Amino acid sequence: MQLWQEMEREGMEELIFCHDADSGLRAVIAIHNTVLGPALGGCRYWTYASEEEAVRDAVKLAKGMTYKNAISGLPYGGGKVVIWNVPFVKNTKPDEDGCGSHSGEQVAGDLGVDQQKGAAAEQKVAADEMTHPQDKSLDTDVSKRAQSFRALGRCLERLNGRYVTGLDLGTTATDMDQIRLETAHVTDTTGSLGAQDDFTAEMTAYGVHIGIVTSLRQQGIASLQGIPVAVQGLGKVGHALCRYLHAAGARLIVADVVPERVQRALVQFSGTISADPAHIHAADCKVFAPCALGGVLTPATVEELRCSIVAGAANNQLSERQLVAGRMQERGILYAPDYVLNAGGIISTAYELEGAGPDLIRQKVAGIAGTLSKVYAEATQSAISTADAADRLAESILRSGHTK
Repeated sequence: MQLWQEMEREGMEELIFCHDADSGLRAVIAIHNTVLGPALGGCRYWTYASEEEAVRDAVKLAKGMTYKNAISGLPYGGGKVVIWNVPFVKNTKPDEDGCGSHSGEQVAGDLGVDQQKGAAAEQKVAADEMTHPQDKSLDTDVSKRAQSFRALGRCLERLNGRYVTGLDLGTTATDMDQIRLETAHVTDTTGSLGAQDDFTAEMTAYGVHIGIVTSLRQQGIASLQGIPVAVQGLGKVGHALCRYLHAAGARLIVADVVPERVQRALVQFSGTISADPAHIHAADCKVFAPCALGGVLTPATVEELRCSIVAGAANNQLSERQLVAGRMQERGILYAPDYVLNAGGIISTAYELEGAGPDLIRQKVAGIAGTLSKVYAEATQSAISTADAADRLAESILRSGHTK
């Protein structure tokens, strides 16, 4: 009964449980909404404490994809695949930007964009090592993994195109290639733009940069020249964002739990200074850009903000959404809703599926400026938080049944 109640509360259309005895596959396909088109979302490969946690994560992520796709004007609904409890995968949780381990309380669904990319990269290293096994047990592990993804491909094929999947936390282009052997409803396979190491991260960072510029203009500031921006998290997305900001003349304040990443930024971006990763949110800056952990904005940390704009790449930045969003509004801090700002990756995937190349995709990602401006206008007109304004616009698109 609890599962049915959760599906009803979140507005889920379908939960499909997949099992394959030969490979040991255990997965859930969560389809949240297909009003605008087939569901589009990644395939997550993670070790969860329980099956209930895995299902909850899939539901939460699928709903988030519905809103992200809708407000980005994409003709896709929201979905997510979660594969869990595969014994030959090492459960190494990423830290703020995906390297090593951390003892944070959030589950995989709260991981930021950089974390997801970093963890996926770690999994790729592990997978690459497995392709040259030193013993028969490793060879068996590689075979089982391939069998699992082929079995998932058969599950997806039975959905007749209602869901299209791609890369996410813990999966690789090789995994997507295995799915492709069974169904055409998959992206990010070898040779695609999405499978290239930096393209998705680059487009995500570009979208966040566009969002920061748009937010500054909302406050009457025409240029990034001399503007102090604090960037939390220097993985692929965070570092690429710093490159855009530095080129535009911003004064960078950076932090990461991996010292080598901070050192790299200090060397590459002249004039950059570093900050304590635990306190960078309180830096004296104009813009705070969270690009690492989700949930960084809590009722406590929001009181410590000294910026006037929060605009970053991390997912699920607000730990207590209504309370924190409302408090930022009261304090006059402009919040750029995360799923509007970090949509560059899914925009890239969606347009590549339509045959677009890098130049056109970049133009489409630049459209985040117009989307964010609409969010700000709605928030001002209705005297609501920007978080609520983004949800309202996305829900209006879903009710209309079309993105144009």
